[in-house]
Formats: sequence, structure tokens, C-alpha cells
Amino acid sequence: MKIWLRRNRWYLVALVVLIPGALLVALLPRFLPYLGSLPQYRNVAVGETVRYSGADFVLTRLEVLDGEELAAPLGSDVVVATFTVDVVEPPESTLCSLTVLSDESGIERRWDQEPYLNSDYEVPERFEQNCDLSEAGPYDLQMTFLVPRGQVADPVIELSSSAALPQVLRLH
Repeated sequence: MKIWLRRNRWYLVALVVLIPGALLVALLPRFLPYLGSLPQYRNVAVGETVRYSGADFVLTRLEVLDGEELAAPLGSDVVVATFTVDVVEPPESTLCSLTVLSDESGIERRWDQEPYLNSDYEVPERFEQNCDLSEAGPYDLQMTFLVPRGQVADPVIELSSSAALPQVLRLH
């Protein structure tokens, strides 16, 4: 066995160098674009104005309301997020998405918007209920989310726009 290793050592060294090199050359062109597409999070505090996707966003209020008092579905609370949005430069792609997330239990959990709550809470008429970046000008936005009762005390709103990806705002 030692004679075989000694006789073939240069071939084995070449394999040790060439196989990882070939894998690197084959996978690197796919890995770098993948890294560039991963979300890049930017944290924003309540009341802070931030320019994102051609609009100025301000999270003016974020609160968790007791679902039992609002006659929400059994076992749920209502998260209400209120924004002031001023669309300065409407982007080509106006898709805008908001989710609420919580990592209080050690696992990041997400919930989508519930525009038509089955509860006593009603969004006032002066507020829009959909994030729309298609027309220039200011508007007030209020979004509602159903979350499990008692599970979310410190919610974070995640705002993403297809025109600004991979940048994502986390408002809290």
C-alpha cells in the first residue's frame, strides 16, 4: 500500500487540488447572484421617516389590541399599524407588501394583512387599506393583522416593494 501511495502521490495531490477547484468554478457563478438576491434588512424606528421605493414612509403607530375586547376570532389579537406615506417618485413596479413578524419565541413567525377583519375593529374612512405606490402624493395607511392571542407583544412590520428588492424595511 505504501508503495502504491508513493508511486501515485502526484496524481493524488492533483486530485485534491483539481476537484475542489472544479467545484468552485462550477458553483461560483450561481452562488454570487444568490447572495445578491438575499434580503437586506434595514431597521426603522416608529416616527422615523425613511425613503423607500420612491416614497417616504413613517410608521406613526403600532399597537396590539386585545382580540377578546374586539370580538376577533377566538384565540387572536389584532395588530394595527398606521403609516403616513408620501409617494414622491412612483416606481415602475408598484407592488408593495406588508407583513407583521415576531421572534419572541425564538423562532421568526410571520402573518399577512387581514384587510377584512371579522371583528368590531373598523379602519376609519380617512385611511387607505392597501399599500399603493402608483400615484404621486401623500396618503394615510392603516393595516390590520390577526396574530395568535398573547403571542405577540412587540411586533415588527416588514415592508417590501418589488421595485426596491432585495432591500426590505423592518419598522418597529
